[in-house]
Parts: sequence; C-alpha cells; structure tokens
Amino acid sequence: MDTPVESVIRQASSSCKTIYKPTLATYEQWAATYDIDGNFLQALDTLEIEKMLPYFFDVLPPAPKIVDLGCGTGRNTACLMRVQKARILGLDNSQGMLQRAESRCRSVMEVSEAESLDFQIWDMLALQESEDVPDNVRGADAILSTLVVEHIPLRQFFKACSAILKPGGHVLCTNMHPEMGAISQAGFQDPATGEKIRPISYAHTIRELLSCASTWGFTAVWGPKERKVQESDLIKLGDRGRKWVEVHAWFGVILRKL
Repeated sequence: MDTPVESVIRQASSSCKTIYKPTLATYEQWAATYDIDGNFLQALDTLEIEKMLPYFFDVLPPAPKIVDLGCGTGRNTACLMRVQKARILGLDNSQGMLQRAESRCRSVMEVSEAESLDFQIWDMLALQESEDVPDNVRGADAILSTLVVEHIPLRQFFKACSAILKPGGHVLCTNMHPEMGAISQAGFQDPATGEKIRPISYAHTIRELLSCASTWGFTAVWGPKERKVQESDLIKLGDRGRKWVEVHAWFGVILRKL
C-alpha cells in the first residue's frame, strides 16, 4: 500500500501538462480565479491563521502600522482591519492581485476598526539595499506574510522584513510545509487550456527558515506549528485536499525582530 506521499506522487504523475512561468506572470494570470478555484492550502491557511491572530494582535502596540507583505487578493489583509486604529499597507508585485485586494477590502474598511488602508505595487525580489525600501513602507510595527516565502529566497525575504520592521516588531509567516513542497508547489489549472501553470518555488525547510531568520536578527516567539491534513478537515478544505490526507501541508511561525 502507498504511503501518503507516494500516493500523491503517483497521482501527480498522471495529471495534466504543466507549464512553468515566472512568478509574476503566473500570479497575473491566476488573479482572475485565485479566490474561486478551490485551493485547499489557502483554505487550510485561513483556518490556521485564525489560531495565530490572537497572539499576533496581542503583541501589537496601539495604532500599529502593519504591512501585508505579498498581500495577493487581500484574503488576510481583511483580517488586519479588526485591529483598532491600525494603519494597513498591502504590498504585492502583481497589479491583478492588488486590484482584487482593493475590491475585497474597501467595503470592509467602511465598517472596520482600522484607521487607514492602502495598497501598493512593490517587488521584494528587486530589493538590493535596505535604503531601497520606500519611506512609507519603513517603520512598520508588524508584518503579515502568508504563503509567500515559497516564492522568495530566504535571504531576500528576511532582508525585506528587516528593512521594513522597527526593532521589536513581529512577523507572522506561513508557508507550504516542506513535506508537501518536496512533491508539489503552488499553481493553478488554466480554465482555457486545462494546463497546470506553476511559478518559481522553493521548498524551504523549517530549520532553514529559522536559521536564516536568526542571521537577520529574528527569533521565534510562537511556533513553529506544523499542520498535517486530516480526513476530518475535508469538509472545510474541499475534495482537492483528499490526496493530501496524512501529509504535512502547512506551517506557521511568529518571529520577533531583536
């Protein structure tokens, strides 16, 4: 009998044609269906972030400046609007994703606790020196970055976080678990062609992430927590999660800048 990982590999080997594209091109194309294509990892991420937010919110100062780094369509930006007098800035390098984030969050903003909400194009991969971070992005009290670091070299990710955050600031980071990342990666099926479109991805291990974080002056204050998909999760995750039952698919950690 196949192990859970062997079963996934066997299913993947008989799947549709896969096309690899640059990350930005992939997400620009994916933006139209990103929130409606039944991605089980997004659903799992949403469930697990709700367990992390109480701690994350508790360590924020009054009227915090929070950056959603790689905000995508604003799935988790909307969560930040629960924070009283928060000044929220969503950053992404995909205009298509940002347009959907604006549409999703503007209506919520009218009845939220937040003080301000802005979205901005910014590509952390282009960051060379800390001084290259725009002035309005600097000096954040906290960063939320969910299912993003899969597409970014760890050194570049933590260079960006270090440049954005104040000393003592926090980063809530989630990612695809390396057990899942070793055999799969982010991507979507093009509804027009049936092809699987995938971006550049890195299967970072948790140890590698924590080691790099330490090099840039960060220490874990919550987690890391690893999450295996269970049969009982499928009612919330959808049937696309079935082949991942008993596989670690997600991890999350909150880090503090020293």
